[in-house]
Amino acid sequence: MAGDVDINLQIDACLKEKKNFLLSGGAGSGKTYTLIQTLHNVYKNSANSRVACITYTNVAANEIKTRSPYSKLWVSTIHDFLWDVIKEYQKNLAKAVFELIISGIISYSGETPKEQIEITNVEYRNYRKLEEGIISHDELLKVAEYMFEHYPLLSKILCDKFDYIFIDEYQDTQRSVVNIFLEHITSKATGKLCLGFFGDKMQSIYDTGVVDIQSYIDSGQVTEIKKADNYRCSQNVILLLNNLRSDLSQKPAKMDSSGSIINKVGSAVFLYSKADFDLTYFMNTRYAQNWDITNPNDTKLLFLTHRLIAGRSGWDGLLSAYRYNDMLLGDEPDRLAKHLLKIGGIIYNYKEKKYDQVISLIDKKIKTINDKKVISYFLRDFYNQLSITTIDAAIEALDRNKLLKKDDRLAEYLEDNSDQYETIKLLPLSQVLAYYFYYNNHSLYSTQHGIKGAEFENVLVVMDNGKWNNYNFKNFFEKSGKESIIQRTGRILYVCCSRAINNLIVFYPSPSSTILDRAKQLFGENNVNSI
Repeated sequence: MAGDVDINLQIDACLKEKKNFLLSGGAGSGKTYTLIQTLHNVYKNSANSRVACITYTNVAANEIKTRSPYSKLWVSTIHDFLWDVIKEYQKNLAKAVFELIISGIISYSGETPKEQIEITNVEYRNYRKLEEGIISHDELLKVAEYMFEHYPLLSKILCDKFDYIFIDEYQDTQRSVVNIFLEHITSKATGKLCLGFFGDKMQSIYDTGVVDIQSYIDSGQVTEIKKADNYRCSQNVILLLNNLRSDLSQKPAKMDSSGSIINKVGSAVFLYSKADFDLTYFMNTRYAQNWDITNPNDTKLLFLTHRLIAGRSGWDGLLSAYRYNDMLLGDEPDRLAKHLLKIGGIIYNYKEKKYDQVISLIDKKIKTINDKKVISYFLRDFYNQLSITTIDAAIEALDRNKLLKKDDRLAEYLEDNSDQYETIKLLPLSQVLAYYFYYNNHSLYSTQHGIKGAEFENVLVVMDNGKWNNYNFKNFFEKSGKESIIQRTGRILYVCCSRAINNLIVFYPSPSSTILDRAKQLFGENNVNSI
């Protein structure tokens, strides 16, 4: 593929001259593929090259590990990478944490007056306890930036340790990461260390993300290499994506063995109605022809918030009972949520007749055929009464029958959070199964932030702000209001639309004439229709 060859040559030139570069590519352009190709070229030129590849999430880091065959390659998240660099300098770390607390850069609300805190050792955990020197995810980057700013020797040590550092999905990182690498490290790295950034500023959708590094490109510190290919989306979706941004124009690039373009023709349609989105009504329209809503890997309906989804998919009671969404939906759910997910897993796998999975999830050891029969009858009745069995009754019944024990930690949690549980315990068990479906991506629905990096044959995006003030679809289409909100909304719309391999529908309830005019500019007049 000529485009890839040209991109690789441009990157190669930067690698040889140790010039920092940015591989900027839109959605579906194969940025991770190019990153892997860059690794191949580095190790082909020198098998002893010292390379680190760092990214925003564990999922992304694991993907790179899986796709790269190089045992010498250092792959980790940005947080783990920086912690590994600074963790040995405990005296300096203790001073850094103390100074950041005193200055207010790290917020502090402990019982000991902050001026009297004595920190002798600093640890990085998934929680924080500043009085004991324990910092978490949020504090680490601030501490690392302080360390690199005040102790230049760290930058020299890093330059001596690596020849190349590649940062994947750079736009998702925080400003402090860019400061560390492009302000502090590069001053010591001339001719020694090459920094390579991979990503797309239009896909910066997280609150802490950096929109771009344009100022470094303008100053010549970073060479931008643009990749205009799109291997994922249909031709009509690509046309829309190009209308949503002005800095990059993509072209279909998926080819067969003869070199012919094979991106699907597909469709990109803007639908509107006087009413809110109704899935049943939509499925009876011609636009839903051949859409398989029973397969969440094929079709996805995207809403802005969990709350907009929960009511439609049957777990709104659970979500309403939780004060903090992360305790229910984050990577580390609280003790009750973990227990409910286990219950959901038992029910789901029983429903799918995955009995080996059921056995692996329950606490009771099966010793006889009769044990299997007793458990089977219990779960059959359990499943048949999802809508009338309460969550509390389910927890107690599973505990009583020794299938899923209610351990001391759960009992302690329920006692400490009794007000919350008073609401949850009366909810039907069906909410637990619906929650399990959603948490484990078995659902037709997803949030618009939750599908970044994914792709689906058919995608429907609903334009509803869900009372989230950071976004405003009306302002985006009417080009009115706060510019930062318009840009943020445009980026989330771009990310959502670019998930579609074949067919894309954007639905807007009760749009103004100005919104419809703007939709016609973006989608084409024939692709804006009422249902």
